[in-house]
Amino acid sequence: MIDFIKNTLTLQHLLIIGSFVLFTMILWLIKHKKIEIKYSIIWLAFSVTMIAFALCRYLVLVLSDITGVVNPVNFIFLTQIIFILLILLSVTAVISGFSHKIKRLAQSNALLEKRVRELEQKLTEKE
Repeated sequence: MIDFIKNTLTLQHLLIIGSFVLFTMILWLIKHKKIEIKYSIIWLAFSVTMIAFALCRYLVLVLSDITGVVNPVNFIFLTQIIFILLILLSVTAVISGFSHKIKRLAQSNALLEKRVRELEQKLTEKE
């Protein structure tokens, strides 16, 4: 029983440290303009949730009972999977937006190239 409590506390300490490291990394990335705030909101929510779960084990027990998840660890995994899916959805939306912008840029570039060729052709005809 004592080993179980030791292992549980060790895992809780690792989760606390890991969550704070993740939160600090996200803030560092925002500060150094490596990631925009609008893209980091989900990451910040994820890290804050993990910090709350690590500091308040009772919260995980209550939420796992409310959701009907038998094992509290499975509730943590479920929460992480949900956040991962939200992050993937966010990244997909950003990529789709960039794809649309790239398509528009390529089309406008092609129109500009056509216009330049026509102007060059008119110049060569005048000479």
